[in-house]
Amino acid sequence: MAAETPGWTRRPLGDAKRKSTDRGETRITGDGPLLDPASAYLAELGAGSRRTMREALDKLARLASDGRCDLHELPWHLLRIEHTAALRTRLCSILAPATANKHMAALRGVLKQCWKQGRISADEYRRITDLPTIRGEARRRGVILAAEDYARLAGVCAADAGPAGARDEALLALLRGSSLRRAEAVALDRADYDAEAGGLAIRDASGRSIRRVAPPAHARRALERWLAIRGDEPGPLFNPVNKGGRIERRRLSEQAIYIACQKRASEAGLPPTSPEDLRRSFSEA
Repeated sequence: MAAETPGWTRRPLGDAKRKSTDRGETRITGDGPLLDPASAYLAELGAGSRRTMREALDKLARLASDGRCDLHELPWHLLRIEHTAALRTRLCSILAPATANKHMAALRGVLKQCWKQGRISADEYRRITDLPTIRGEARRRGVILAAEDYARLAGVCAADAGPAGARDEALLALLRGSSLRRAEAVALDRADYDAEAGGLAIRDASGRSIRRVAPPAHARRALERWLAIRGDEPGPLFNPVNKGGRIERRRLSEQAIYIACQKRASEAGLPPTSPEDLRRSFSEA
């Protein structure tokens, strides 16, 4: 769905007041406008659940907006049944049933806040959340790619002379060679890679530096190929590439990384391969 300029902020507005509980949490009270729907939902959770559901909402927001919005920026009240049904389908394809249902519970929770805040009607809330529980067996266990399988993946990327080929070769090389998570890969900026020293500062989704690594030689070569096409200007290290081959000056989404892995695995004649499969195949070779 298209992103809209949000009509809320991350902080409480108006006459809302903070109240400390006996568990040391902060809750919002008062009759004035409160929080954006995601923050309002999270504020009602216990400390143990808040981090898990925050991560779930952030994933949902980025799936719904193709990486343009986080959980606080997405206009949740604009979601309709076609959007929530599509999110359910997407979750079924990438997560185990129990984890997907947890994400759907978070989605229902934030949409309930939209109703409580008067952003959607009760009928609309019931309509867009009237989705069946996700059932089925747990997803297949991840596989560890053999060296020759990874060589086939790298080969199809190298054979693609366009920007997407160079980007995917560098991206897959870092996922495997530096054991990156998807969130860490999308958080990378150009400034995080020191080409002269060959070092990479790995950051989490919040932008906090968590560790420094030295990517293996093949990953550095792939990065240099990508940077020669991308350019050296500041900004996200990995960008979307449109169908015309133009590099877009915004951050790649986690979903786009998953799609790139699936696409290159198909081209290489390999079974479906996820970013997590590459990470499990961590190698300094």
